[in-house]
Amino acid sequence: MKDDKGKIILSLLAGASAGVIAGLLLAPETGDETRAGLRQSASRFSDDLSKLLKEGLSRLNDLKTGGVSAEHSSDRSAADSLLNDLDSTALGGSSLSEAPAATTESGTAPTPEKQGEV
Repeated sequence: MKDDKGKIILSLLAGASAGVIAGLLLAPETGDETRAGLRQSASRFSDDLSKLLKEGLSRLNDLKTGGVSAEHSSDRSAADSLLNDLDSTALGGSSLSEAPAATTESGTAPTPEKQGEV
């Protein structure tokens, strides 16, 4: 059982390579059509890979600098303002869009059981 994983992976790669070669040799298309299709697939794969690489590098640079990209800054500011509004209402303040909280005679907010008594 010594180094069996390496042999298995090598066998899988050899089998896959043999399958690809056999598929290309036995394909119903002519050689020119097959090469054109391979060229087109390779070009598409290259474009997708370069796009992923650029996105990955952009994210890595954002993580390095600790900055946020321009597309996320408006989302972040909206989330921050929402959190600030929630914090102010939780601490007893009220935002401009809400009515003041009802209180009992003792000055505290009513509990759900006693809300009807206010």
